[in-house]
Amino acid sequence: MTYAAGVLVLTALVGLFAGAPLSLIHRRVGYAATLVASGLLVVAAILVLTGGPVTAISWSGVIGEPESIRLDGLSAFFALTAGIVWIGTSAFSLDYDQHSSSRLAVAYSLTLGSIAIVLTSTNFLVFLAGWEAMTLASYWMILEATGRPNRIFSAAFVFLAFGEASSLLIAVAIAAFYAVSGSFGMMATSIAGPLTSLVFVAALLGFGLKMGIAPFHMSEWLPIAHSSAPSNASAVLSATLTLAGVYGLFRMLTLLPEGPSWWGGLLLIIGAVSALLGALFAAVSEHAKGLPAYSTIENNGLILVALGIALIARVEDLPTLFTFALFAAFFQALAHAITKATLFLCAGYIERSTGTVDLNRVRGRPKAGNAAASGAILVATLSLAAGPPLAGFVSEWMILEALFQSFRFSVPALQFLGLLAGAAVALAAGLVVVAMVKFLGFSVLWKPVVTDRAPRRWGLGAPMAALAAVIVGLGVLSPWILQFLTPAASTLAGYSLTAPVSGLLAIPNGWSIVSGSPFGIVSPPALAIALVAGLVPALAYFALGGSPKARRTPVWASGRPPNSIEATYTSFGYSTGMRIMLRGLLGTREIRQRAGPAVSAEIATPEAYNVELEVLDVFKVFYDSLARFGLWFAEGLKRAVMPGRIGRYLAYILVVVLLVIIYTALFF
Repeated sequence: MTYAAGVLVLTALVGLFAGAPLSLIHRRVGYAATLVASGLLVVAAILVLTGGPVTAISWSGVIGEPESIRLDGLSAFFALTAGIVWIGTSAFSLDYDQHSSSRLAVAYSLTLGSIAIVLTSTNFLVFLAGWEAMTLASYWMILEATGRPNRIFSAAFVFLAFGEASSLLIAVAIAAFYAVSGSFGMMATSIAGPLTSLVFVAALLGFGLKMGIAPFHMSEWLPIAHSSAPSNASAVLSATLTLAGVYGLFRMLTLLPEGPSWWGGLLLIIGAVSALLGALFAAVSEHAKGLPAYSTIENNGLILVALGIALIARVEDLPTLFTFALFAAFFQALAHAITKATLFLCAGYIERSTGTVDLNRVRGRPKAGNAAASGAILVATLSLAAGPPLAGFVSEWMILEALFQSFRFSVPALQFLGLLAGAAVALAAGLVVVAMVKFLGFSVLWKPVVTDRAPRRWGLGAPMAALAAVIVGLGVLSPWILQFLTPAASTLAGYSLTAPVSGLLAIPNGWSIVSGSPFGIVSPPALAIALVAGLVPALAYFALGGSPKARRTPVWASGRPPNSIEATYTSFGYSTGMRIMLRGLLGTREIRQRAGPAVSAEIATPEAYNVELEVLDVFKVFYDSLARFGLWFAEGLKRAVMPGRIGRYLAYILVVVLLVIIYTALFF
C-alpha cells in the first residue's frame, strides 16, 4: 500500500503539471488531465491517512541536501482537501472556460501543480520555489479575466505585491531555521529563546498574507483579486491558495517548540477581528463573487481562532480542550475549502448564465435554468450560514464551544480575551447569516422573470451539485470524518490524539461530538435523521394524493405597485440599514446629487436628490496614504541618487552579474 501511495502521489504531481502543455493541444485536454490527477491525489491522501506516511521520491538537491516529495498525516489532510476541490473546479472548467486561447488552462494547471509542490515538499528551498511559482501562476490566472484591462491589471498587481511580501516574510522564518540547524530540511530543531517568537511572528504574517487576514484585508487583495479573476480561478484561489497559507502555518508549528500563551492570544485577536470584519463587509457586498471573497476572510479568521484556543489550552495543560480546538481548526479548514469552492462555482454559473455578477440584477434567473445549480447555491449558503446538519454548522459549533470554555484558563486576561473573541465570532456568525440570506434570496429564491430564463448548463451544474453533496456528507458524517482526520491532528500535536467523539443515552457510541467533560455535545447524524423524520408526514400526505393549500398574493414593494422588476426590493436596499447603523465600522459616506428641482423648499424629497451610500475600509484608506507616501519618497530618491538614464543602470547591473558569474566559475 505504501508503494502504491507513493506512485499515486508522483503520478498526480506529473499529471497536474502535464495539464499545462496538454492545454496547448486543447484547453479541455488540460482540464481533463488535472481532473484525473486530482482524483489520484485524493486516493493517495486517503491511503496515507489510513496507512501512514509515504515518500514518493528522494534526491540530492543542488546544494547537496536531501530533498523529497512526501505525504505525512498533516500534508495528506491538505492534499485531500485540495484534491476534492480541484476535482470539482476541473470538471466545472471543462464547460466554463470558453476562451479562444489556452492561456487560462495553462495557468490553472501550473497553479494546481505549484500548490501540490508546497504541500508535499520536505525541504524549505523546494517549498519556497513552489510558493513563488504558485504566486506567479495565480497572478497569470487573474490576468486572464475579461473586463476592463486597467482594473484587471490593478487587481493582479495588488495580488502579486502581497504575494511577494508573503514570500519575503516566509524567507525570514526559513533563514532563522537555517541559522540554527544549518539545513533547509523541514525538521524540528533546537531553536529557542526570542528567535522562536521571531519565527512564529514572521510565519504568521507571511502565511497570514495569503489567508487574507486582518489587517492585511484592508487592501482588499482577496476580494478584488478573486472578483476580477475567472470563476474557476477564484474558486482555486479562495479555497486552496488560502488553504496553502493555513498549511504553511500549521507546518511551522510542527517544527517549533511549545510557545508561550501570547502566541495563542495573538491568533485569537487577529482571527476574531478578521472574522468580524470579513463578515461585516460580506453582508454589505452586492457582488456575487465579492461577497464570498469577503466571507473567506471571515472563515480563515475562524481557523486562527480555533488554533489560538488550542495553543493556549496546550500551555494551560488542558488536553481535552486542546484536542477539541485542534480538531475544530482542521474541520473548519476542510468545510470552508469545499463550501467556498462550491459557492464560487455557483457565482461563476450566475455570471455565465445571466451576464452579471451584480446581485441587484440577478433576480432569480439561475433558478429558472438549472435545478442542480440552484440546489448547490442553497446548500453552500446554508452551510456557510451554519445551518444544521451541514459541514459549516459542525465547524462553527465546535469553534464556539471551544471559545465558551475559555473560563478554564488560569489567567484572567486570557479568560477576558476568550470572552471578547467569542462575542466577536458570535456577531460574525450573525452577519454571515445576513450575507448568505442575501446571496440565496437574490440568486435563487427570487421569483424569476419567465421571459428571461438562464440557459441549462449541466456541464456547470453537475460539478456544483457533486460538491454540494460532499458538503452534506461532511456534516452528517462529521463524527467519523473527525476520526479519519486523527493522523493530521496528531502530526501537529506531536503525539497521538483521540477524536472528540462519543455517544449519549440512545445515541450510539461514535455518533456524537463532545466538546468537554462535562460540557457540550451534538450529534449531526441524529439531527439529520430527525430532520428527515420530520418530512415523513408531509411526504406521506402527498403520496396519498394530498395537495398543498397555498395562497399567492402580490409582492410587497414598499407600497408601490411592482410594475417592473426595477421597482422591487434590491440587494443594496437589503443591506442599507446595516450600512447606516454600523457607519462607524464601515466608514459609510453619504453622497447626494441633485436630480431636479425640489418639490418643497423645506424638505429634500426623493424626487429632488439621488442619494448613494459608499462604504470605505479605514485600513484601505491608511494603506492608500502609505502607498502615496512611498511613491513620493521613491520619486524623490530617484531624482537625488539616479538622475541618469535607466538604460545605463540596467547595463551596469548586467555587467556586475556577468562578472559575478565569471568569478564564481573560476574560483569556486
